[in-house]
Amino acid sequence: MNKKVLCIGATLLDELYFCEQKCLWYTSNPAQKRSSVGGVIGNIAQHLGLLQCKPSLITTLGKDSDAKFITEKLTESNVDYGNSCLTDDSTGKYVSILNPDGNLVIAVCQDTSEKSINPIFLASNSNYIQTFEYIIIDTNLSKEAIQWIINFSRTHHQKLIIEPVSVLKAEKLTSLNLDGVFMITPNEEELKVLAHQDNLSETQQTQKILAQGVEIVWVRKGASGSVFYQKSDAIALGVPEINIVDSTGAGDAALAGWMFGVIQKQQIQKALQLAHTLAIEVLQINGAVNYDITPEILIEKNKKYYNE
Repeated sequence: MNKKVLCIGATLLDELYFCEQKCLWYTSNPAQKRSSVGGVIGNIAQHLGLLQCKPSLITTLGKDSDAKFITEKLTESNVDYGNSCLTDDSTGKYVSILNPDGNLVIAVCQDTSEKSINPIFLASNSNYIQTFEYIIIDTNLSKEAIQWIINFSRTHHQKLIIEPVSVLKAEKLTSLNLDGVFMITPNEEELKVLAHQDNLSETQQTQKILAQGVEIVWVRKGASGSVFYQKSDAIALGVPEINIVDSTGAGDAALAGWMFGVIQKQQIQKALQLAHTLAIEVLQINGAVNYDITPEILIEKNKKYYNE
C-alpha cells in the first residue's frame, strides 16, 4: 500500500434557497440561491485535499452540468476522482428551502450512489482499492456494498472508517458483520441505533459495538466535544464556546481533521484537537467546507483553541 486515504460514498450538488421573507406554503417565495458541493463523503474528501492529504474519491457522477460543477470543485480541492462511477442518471442533488434565519423548511434529495456503487462495481476496482491504507465510507451506500468493503478491507488489512451519516442510515449497519472495522463515528443518537437500545449508558453502548470487532467508536457530542472509545480506554476532549453560524458539515470536518492528524503521525489527543479545530472553523462559516483552510492555518487555529 503506497496511498493513504480513499473516500467512497455520495457526492451531491447542494442547492440552498434562502427565502427573503418567512416561507409561505402553496405559493411562490422570492429567494436567494447558494450552490456548493455536498454529501458527507464529498465534504470529507475536499477537506482532506485542502489539507494536502492527497485523497482519492470514488463517487457517482452523471453526464450533466451538475457533475461538471462538482468535478471542478473537487479539482480545486486537490481530490482525485478518476475512478468514480459514471452513470447515465442525473448527478445526485440535495435541494433545501430555508427561512431567512437559516432554519430548514423542507428539503429533498436525489442520489443514485446506492444503486451505482454496488459490489460488482467495487470488485471491478479491487486492484485500485487495495492500494490504500485508509478507506473512509458513508452509509449512503447499499448494505451489500458496505459489507463488501468491510470484508475486503479486513482481508487486505486496511483501516476502514465508517461515517453513519444519519439515524435512519445508521440502521443499515445493525444487520452487518462489522468484524475488522477500524472506526465508526456516530453522534449520540446514531450510537443508540447501532447499540440496538437506548437504555444503556454511553459506555455500555460503545462496548456493545466494540464487542462486534470494531476497534474504535468515536462518539460526537456536539457542544460537549467527543469521546474516543477503545476496548482498553476512552479519551474525552471538550470544545470551547463559539458562536455557531451553520452546523452543516461539522462532523465531516472533524473526521477530516482527525485523519490529517493521523497522517501527520500525531498522538490520539493531538489528532482529536485537530479534529475539533477544523469542526469549530466550519461551524463559524456558511457551508460545510472551509475552502480557506490549509495545514498551516489549521495548526495555528489549534494552538488558539487549545492554548498550545
